[in-house]
Amino acid sequence: MRLSKDRQTTSAVMRIGKAFSMEARTDFSPVGLVAAGLLVSGILLSSAVIVAAGRRR
Repeated sequence: MRLSKDRQTTSAVMRIGKAFSMEARTDFSPVGLVAAGLLVSGILLSSAVIVAAGRRR
């Protein structure tokens, strides 16, 4: 398995009436999924630390 060549792709289309239409497409490699997971984990952990520090007096 080549981590940079095996890719996951998905797309979605959302329409509301005739006035609004939106299309989204994403393309990730396994390495990109790990990087995104680490980024989200870091954001959640840092926000928990900020909230805990804000509650202390």
